[in-house]
Amino acid sequence: MKQAKIILMRHGECEGGSIFRGQTDVKLTDTGMAQMQQAFAELQFPISHVFSSPLQRCQQFSQPLTQRLTLPLMTIPALQEIDFGVWDGQSFDAIYQQNPAKFDAYWDNPWSADSTPDKAESVIDFAARVETGLMSVVDELWRSCQQQHSCLLSIDEQQGQNVPQTAQAVDCPHALVITHGGVMRCLMGYVLKVGQSSGLFANLAIPYAAIMVLDVYWPDDVDNIDRFQLPIKDTKAAKVSFTLHWPKN
Repeated sequence: MKQAKIILMRHGECEGGSIFRGQTDVKLTDTGMAQMQQAFAELQFPISHVFSSPLQRCQQFSQPLTQRLTLPLMTIPALQEIDFGVWDGQSFDAIYQQNPAKFDAYWDNPWSADSTPDKAESVIDFAARVETGLMSVVDELWRSCQQQHSCLLSIDEQQGQNVPQTAQAVDCPHALVITHGGVMRCLMGYVLKVGQSSGLFANLAIPYAAIMVLDVYWPDDVDNIDRFQLPIKDTKAAKVSFTLHWPKN
């Protein structure tokens, strides 16, 4: 069984206060940057890959980090926050005052098309986009595992060692993904197979700079990247599986 880790980090505190931040491209505050630096300093994993949302509250941290680690930064647009449409960038209080019934309906069931704000991305579309982004990260880690495995096999052949010893010696890639609270909620729902749970959005608090870890597993017989396509309904058909470690901040 091949294995990798995906370490998801939410961005830190941002400018703008209590707003539907969504895809409004606000900057981190100084406190927000310090939160992320502290969270990264406490990580117990060596980082081999760094991925980031394109929004600047993630890029502000990921760009200097990859320069310091001398790693490439891979920006994944699919892992940016949901687009709240006409609500994006407006305060919670302002939206509630404008239309309290719509505001309450959204948090009661954000999956419903009837409660989706005008011009907004539906939560169903958002979840599908995030799952696609996750698989982009998984694909890259799979390639890394395959490259390491091939390299060690070549060394083994030269040294006359057997394949099983080498396969067990392949290091586990560790990817840091700088992203958003909504993205992390979607990934929780996907990995835990809870379906369209309104509680993940309305009742689950994810602190700034929170860490969530996904262990990723592949069967030993996987030898083709095309076999990682997400199943439409039956998650049992997937060739990759996950274990979630609860958020830490």
